[in-house]
Formats: sequence, C-alpha cells, structure tokens
Amino acid sequence: MTTDILHNRVEISPVDVSKAESQCTSATTISMLAACGKRTFVSVIFEIARLWFGSGCLSLDEYLELKLFDKVAYKGVDKGSFVGLKAARKIWFKANYRIELFAMATNKIASSIWFAAHGLPILPTIAIYHEKVGRHNARLLRDDDALRTFLKTSEHYPIFGKPISGCQSIGSAGIESYRDGVLTTTAGRLISLDDFITYVKTHAATGYQFQSRISPHAIINEMCGDRLATVRVLTIVKDGKPQILRACWKIPAGLHIADNFWRAGNLLAQLDLASGRVERVIRRVGNSFEEVTHHPDTGRRIEGMFVPNWTDITKLAIEAANLLDGLPLVGWDIAPTESGAVLVESNITPDFQIHQISDRRGILDATFEDFLKQRKSDAASMRRSFRRMASESRSVFLRKCGREVMSAIRRPSRKRIAG
Repeated sequence: MTTDILHNRVEISPVDVSKAESQCTSATTISMLAACGKRTFVSVIFEIARLWFGSGCLSLDEYLELKLFDKVAYKGVDKGSFVGLKAARKIWFKANYRIELFAMATNKIASSIWFAAHGLPILPTIAIYHEKVGRHNARLLRDDDALRTFLKTSEHYPIFGKPISGCQSIGSAGIESYRDGVLTTTAGRLISLDDFITYVKTHAATGYQFQSRISPHAIINEMCGDRLATVRVLTIVKDGKPQILRACWKIPAGLHIADNFWRAGNLLAQLDLASGRVERVIRRVGNSFEEVTHHPDTGRRIEGMFVPNWTDITKLAIEAANLLDGLPLVGWDIAPTESGAVLVESNITPDFQIHQISDRRGILDATFEDFLKQRKSDAASMRRSFRRMASESRSVFLRKCGREVMSAIRRPSRKRIAG
C-alpha cells in the first residue's frame, strides 16, 4: 500500500465495529440551505416537503446529502426519482420477494460456494472462525486456541477478515503479518493479537471469515496502493434477461483497506457504462462532498482513466445475475485484478444512494420503474398460483374426506342387509 504513515504503537481499537453516522445539526442545516444562494428559503422548504411525501420518501438528511438544493448541479433532473432509505426498503422486498432465497444470498460462505461451484472467480476462503459449532477440520476454527494458532502461522498471510453476516465492511480487517504477539494491518497499524481475538469473539457471533488477500490490477496499485478498489454494479433481471442498470467505482484512500464510500476520505467515481471511463470523482468531507481529479495519496489522475478489465467486469456481473435470477435486484462488488475480474460480494439490499450521488440522478428512471412493475405483476401471479394450488389441495382433501365418510356410512348398511 502506498502510504508514508506507519503507526509504531499498538492500537487499542483494532477494527471499526459500527458505521459512522452523519450528524446534521440545525446550524449545519440552515447554513447548507442558505448556501444554495440562488433559491429562496421557502422554495427549498417546499421542495423538501414534496420529496419527503413523494414516492422517494427522502428525509431531510438524505436531501442535504444529495445536495438537491443545488439548482446548477441538478438542472433538468427529475428530483422525484431520488429515493431515501425508507423507500429503498420497500423496493428491495418488492423486487426480491423470494425471501426463501435470502439465507443463501446473505450468507457469505453459502453464496461463495454457490458462485464457485458455477465457475465464477471469487476470493478464496482459507478459514472460518465459529466458536463451538460444527466438527473440527483444517478450515474451521472452533475455539481461541485454534484461532490463535491460525493467526500465528505466517504462511496464511496476507489475509482479509470479515464477519460472515456483516455488511458495508464493518468489522473487516486486512492483516499483513504476525510477530511477537502483534498483528500488522495493511494500513501499517499494529494490533495486539489478544485484542483482535477478543473482537472476533465479541462481535462475530455468527462466524468470521478469513480470505486470502489478493492484489489489485497494476494500474490500480499505482493509483491507490495494494488494496482492492471494487466496482459496484447494479443489475436487474427483466423478462429473464440480466442487464446492468448502474455502476460506480469505490476507491479507498488514506489508511482505509476497505473502499466503502461512507468511510471518510474514500472516493467515489461516476462511470460511463459503455466504456468504464471515469467521468467524475468525489470524496466525502464531513457532511458534504468535494470533486477531485487525482488520488490524494499518490497524486495519480483518476478522472478520464478507464477501469481495468471493464469488459470482464460487466460480463461477470451478468453471469452472476443470471445465477441469482430468483433475486433479480442485486448490487455486485467486483474487483479488477491482474488475472481479471473477481467477484468480492453480492448485496440483495443494494445501496441506491451511492449511485444517486455518483450519477446525480435518481434511481427511479423509466427502466427501473418498468422492472418494478413487472416484479409487482410477477408477485401477484405467484400469489394467484399459490391460492389456486391451495384451493385444489383443499378440493382434493374434501373429496377424499367425502368418499371416506360415504364409505363409512355404507359399510353398516351392508352388514344389516347381510344379517
């Protein structure tokens, strides 16, 4: 990793255990609204109310995060097409109503096995920590001693660890080496082995996954160091055919090994879907964003460059979506590497906000609304089919019961006649 920062003391808190929430105070809100300049305060207030009560259910914080009060940036854009978290939750379950598939899709081990079994390139899992569960084997670490032995073994490094049921990289850690009771992270931090083991036991009750940490494509290594910068590809399956709806590029910066945009300082790039060319780059600064053209760590220009392996990335996203067509709305994290595109993770409750922020247009465009209408129709057809099957089952059951009752009535009559 390209960084001149190396901590020479052991860190007390080894990994992030929660996502930093943006705080928007009254003073901040007022100043941001006043900063729009070319609009009256009343017009902005009316717009906030309209979008809150509209189909997108945008909260005040979401409105401000998107900077929808900016007339120049959103000139000619339909602001009613933006959605907040409240509306996103409804969309997730409207599109992915096959909840019986959630267990496989949300479990990192299960989904990895599924994709690998079909030949898709994934990050290899080398061990799983799950206390007092399952039977002892080389890859299952069931207690402190097994976990400690694994982390002390130099042949395993470098590794990347994350909670099996985690999301948004919370609880993840990139570890380069172990020496004298101390782990060294990819960012150069020093973590006590005992502290890390305590974290894993406390915050990863459903298991902790250790994967081989792979290096990015050489172009990305030069840009942001030896850490993955994944492309988030949003796919839908409509009329049985997978298609890419949106894509953006998450780029890590500073000491972050994970590329999630909620981490302060990380970058987000708008992409041209046809070519993978970077159109615009932003980074989070407090409760706002600023546009940049170069990576802050290396000075390498990002704007105008092309994402390596773009054709391979889009092909992999389509192949993965085809495998998970029972859940037709998925966000895929795909990493460009020297050997090609690698599937890092699937998200069946994808974050729409990063696409809305990067593209400066709402997710509810004509294509997506048509897709949601089809899913609504498909769900209604499935319910009718279930009701029909239930009705047929009841009819079969009642006819069978009727025959048995009539048979029971006739038997005594025959006995009396015979007597």
